[in-house]
Amino acid sequence: MAQWSFAIVADVHVFSSGQVPTSFSTVIARLAALAPRFVVVGGDATVGNPDDGVGADKVRGWWQSFQQALTPLRAAGIPVLAIAGNHDYYTAAHRSEYSAAWPTLDTDFTGVAPLLDGGSPPLSYSFDLDGVHVSLIHAVDQKLEPEVAAWLREDLAAAAGAGLRLVIGHVPLVSMIGHTSETFKNQLGSLLAQGQVAAYFSGHEHLVWEQELAFADGTVRQVHVGTASGTYHYPLNQSTCQAACQGDHGTIPLTGTRFALRPGTRLQADKVNICVVDIDGADFTVRHLCLREDQLVPFGE
Repeated sequence: MAQWSFAIVADVHVFSSGQVPTSFSTVIARLAALAPRFVVVGGDATVGNPDDGVGADKVRGWWQSFQQALTPLRAAGIPVLAIAGNHDYYTAAHRSEYSAAWPTLDTDFTGVAPLLDGGSPPLSYSFDLDGVHVSLIHAVDQKLEPEVAAWLREDLAAAAGAGLRLVIGHVPLVSMIGHTSETFKNQLGSLLAQGQVAAYFSGHEHLVWEQELAFADGTVRQVHVGTASGTYHYPLNQSTCQAACQGDHGTIPLTGTRFALRPGTRLQADKVNICVVDIDGADFTVRHLCLREDQLVPFGE
């Protein structure tokens, strides 16, 4: 059986000045040494806001800085895929420059696998690799757009013969920091369960978490991948912390991973995190890695 890995880095948030967080540059250097088969940028590479008034030239500069930071991956022959996050996609300038930032995404990935017909990279698209079907979806808020739902439904139906199906989107099914849209959760979650998707990977919330969600047609593993720069991160919501934390420590119930909290807060102590997915035939393992003393090490204690 084929054995390989890929990584997801999300929520980097290049500074408005165009400077790339130093921590992210270190992450990329260490990640290149791990030699995953490919890397997915899970959204929010940039720092746009709805009312920022930023023009296309400045947004283009953000993307140029971000792409430059990815140079160690490409130098190592590791291709990069991407999806948009909300901060990449608020205004017309954000949207146009996001698409313009990834002109060769499909051709760069050809050496790994051809992207399947019917997708619209760098928004929603998919590929098959060694019996694994991976779908990347455009989900920048807690709303499943009808065209995304229709595409994903057809995409997963066509992948019914795959041994393993995984989906990556920016916004999680369930929020661990605030309000969950039950409509979004049930619409997307039910679609994933119907398509026999084993796991849905998301960014957006700047923390590491995992849970299994039940829907009428089955269960879906929800994986929050954390922020790959750690410039800011969010606390676990109060109910989650009350259920899973005691003192300055917590435990992710699904995996049993024990982690430290910043003293007196609901913030996970490890701020800079990425997710590595190890594939072994139709099986997979999720590894959360954090940056400590400039090295990528397992998240938690």
